[in-house]
Amino acid sequence: MKAMGIPLAEPPEAGKTPLPTRKVDILLLFAVTFLLCIGIGMVMSASLSTNQPFRLFSRQLISGVIALGVMIVVARIDYHRWFEWRLLLYAGGMISLIALYIPHVGMVMNGARRWIHLAGLTLQPSELARDAMIILTAVLLVKARKLSPPDGPLVLPRKNLISFGVFLGLYVILILREPDFGSCVFMLSVLFLMFFLGGVPLSLLARLAAAAIPVVVWFLVHHRYTLERFSNFRMARHASSAAATQLGQSLVALGSGGLTGAGLGHDWVGGGILPEPGTDFIFALVGEQLGLVGTLSVVFLFGILFYRGMHVAKHAPDFAGRMLALGFTLSIAIEAIFNMGVATGLLPTKGIPLPFMSFGGSSLLANALGVGIVLSVSRFSVLPLREQSLLNGERR
Repeated sequence: MKAMGIPLAEPPEAGKTPLPTRKVDILLLFAVTFLLCIGIGMVMSASLSTNQPFRLFSRQLISGVIALGVMIVVARIDYHRWFEWRLLLYAGGMISLIALYIPHVGMVMNGARRWIHLAGLTLQPSELARDAMIILTAVLLVKARKLSPPDGPLVLPRKNLISFGVFLGLYVILILREPDFGSCVFMLSVLFLMFFLGGVPLSLLARLAAAAIPVVVWFLVHHRYTLERFSNFRMARHASSAAATQLGQSLVALGSGGLTGAGLGHDWVGGGILPEPGTDFIFALVGEQLGLVGTLSVVFLFGILFYRGMHVAKHAPDFAGRMLALGFTLSIAIEAIFNMGVATGLLPTKGIPLPFMSFGGSSLLANALGVGIVLSVSRFSVLPLREQSLLNGERR
């Protein structure tokens, strides 16, 4: 059985051997490292006009080094262990989401309660929650695969699906209450694609999507700011209102960079034309200071990350590794598409960071954990014999 060209059967295919390569995917690690370096440079450039430029830069540099360390450590852990730790990770996400409502711990910024401040650190709990749900989804699909016929559709027992729905529902309620509609839609999009690529029947997917419609309608009715963002998105398309919206300012910044950009540290964007240049609109900052060459380089690096992540998923030794690699690769890819889509005026504004580049430690660490798990799967990937010989430096 196959879904979207990705084999779902457990046994190795002909011409392959189940021996682990014991080497991480170097191209994937290369892409992430370069994205981190570009992001640190952009944060430094964006912070030059602030009162404490090197404080922000040093924080991002330290977060980047820690993220690389997390990736390397997690890559050395057998990815099956995360199935054993799933409830612990879920509990950590739940505790951090509840902590948002504890006085002097939860932080309110721009009318939303999305960050916790603890021991000098500022964290966004929804990032940890997303990682936990990706692992729980992989567990659900692996259990379903074991109960399903080898060449038949995936069978999801109602009991397992209800339990999963309760776990997911608690997260969704707490995230929507912040309120953070965008992060919720983002997480659900990743999980939906995991279901689809994992072989869940389309009829069941349609019923699950229909069940989510009342929640979406309720949220839009009670939180009009989401509809206002769609209105601003339409207005930003007109030249007369471009300077009045975040989208318009982002488009101006992107267009000003030309082919090679104005150079690092250029004061125009940092001087106030672009809102939050080091976080939500860092892609526009890349365009303004590094030009078309810079933006295409970033897109290319994310393309490498996505391709290698899907390659790891395709050659994973078992269904568990395949689902984990798929989930975390899709999470990073969708997050990048959301962020770059906002910066280029293709999507309404939403506070979703650009993976490995935007300022903020929680996003870096959450994505580093995901890439580390994908790298762990790559260490045990079932590769064609010719590719294994090349990795081992042998000549055919």
